[in-house]
Amino acid sequence: MKKQLMYLALFCPLSAFAAHPLVTDDTGTQGDGNWQFETNSEVTSKQPDIGHQSLWNSTLTRGVGEAIDLYVNVPYTTIQNRSDTAGSGIGDVETGAKWRMYDNGAFSIGLKPYLTFPSGSDRRGLGTGRVNAGATLLTQYAIGDWTFLFNAGATYEPNRQSQRQALWKVSGAVMYRVLPSTQLIFDVGTSQNPDFAQRTNPAFMILGAIYSPKPWLDLDVGYRRGLNPQTYSDSWMGGMTVRW
Repeated sequence: MKKQLMYLALFCPLSAFAAHPLVTDDTGTQGDGNWQFETNSEVTSKQPDIGHQSLWNSTLTRGVGEAIDLYVNVPYTTIQNRSDTAGSGIGDVETGAKWRMYDNGAFSIGLKPYLTFPSGSDRRGLGTGRVNAGATLLTQYAIGDWTFLFNAGATYEPNRQSQRQALWKVSGAVMYRVLPSTQLIFDVGTSQNPDFAQRTNPAFMILGAIYSPKPWLDLDVGYRRGLNPQTYSDSWMGGMTVRW
């Protein structure tokens, strides 16, 4: 059970900072002096011994110049069936930046370095107990109503659980604007399994929609499906983003 919780703490934040419910991030930034606040949740299918889980994320972002964002993210996990070695609480807080370093209109490239801090209890499976670091390369290509995204990243995650410390992750997404206010999304990705004993890497797919009734407001829903037994089988997601 503890390994499963530890895995969720490592893997679930992949979806925390893209345009929810996407895991794959775009290259867009907020613009100088502008703010964005995202809050979203995910309810997983029933897990052995710990029941259903609710995963919450809140992210505050500020534009610093036209091509750079700074952000801080606070995750929170609620576990249905608590025990001495598994519990609800705040996970590892993450801070980072997004830099759109190349942009020719249709095609753009960004870089997203970040640090996570050991605010979550590693004993209860809510964090790693160490400061972690990573970076993700972001690419985006937009043509008409279609947007194509691809991410590739690496993290260094020292931990007390004797798990793999250097991990890679890749994901890709397609977004299609069916109405001026509505986009449909499809996302798929995988990341290296931190467990040395496992040869299969966890993989997922997401179907969802983003509805923007106002230029400053996004509402979203999504369904995540695990593509192998190394992650929970499925979950439902929902979120809200406001900008000012």
